[in-house]
Amino acid sequence: MTRAARGWGQVATLARRVFEQLDWQALAEIYFDWGGDRFWQQRRANVVSMGSELGKRLLHRVPRGGASLWVGAGVAELPVLLGEIVLHDRRVVATNLRRRECEVLNAALEAAAVGVPLRYLAADAGATAAADHDHLGCISVFTDPETWPVLSEVAYGRVAPAQLDVERFVAERAAARALAANLFARLRRPALVTTTAEEVAWFLEPAAAAGAAVDAENELIPTAVVGDPVGFLAVR
Repeated sequence: MTRAARGWGQVATLARRVFEQLDWQALAEIYFDWGGDRFWQQRRANVVSMGSELGKRLLHRVPRGGASLWVGAGVAELPVLLGEIVLHDRRVVATNLRRRECEVLNAALEAAAVGVPLRYLAADAGATAAADHDHLGCISVFTDPETWPVLSEVAYGRVAPAQLDVERFVAERAAARALAANLFARLRRPALVTTTAEEVAWFLEPAAAAGAAVDAENELIPTAVVGDPVGFLAVR
């Protein structure tokens, strides 16, 4: 077994220890109106395997000892966050607007005693103090139906043009543009953005305004929870 394989084996073990302590019923109530228990039972193993796979690809692209800001981080991102800290000695700020989800995840991290400096912050990523990160993780944030109901419907083609609430769309788009510009402006370039295919455009606009070059990689990996394709944007 290679050193890298042993390292990710350690990360997977840590993630499973945290999962053993997680209140899955509480998470089910946060994520779904019904059927949450069955959903998580079916996907729990995928969260570890697919999260580890995304983490492996990420660590090939970011420097050791750097810093990451994760927006809307939750259960699915846990193996990636652990991998950054344990295997690459990186600092990680994980933010999430759902305070209850942060409480559940932090309680599991504490109970599992993984010895890793990781806590989820119930905060708006656009208002965090971190301004020196070389990597931004933003997965299914701008397509979140709770935060951006109209943008989400448009992104996934679920609303007909005749049914579009134009005023709400314009308001949500303005707020999303402001958030994307804020997050992008605080990247220390060269940088990397990990995001879904549906969210790439939100970062191309502030990059063009800043005169930054962005290379979108073709390699994509589905998320463990909803299957959205995730890839990397290299920012110069």
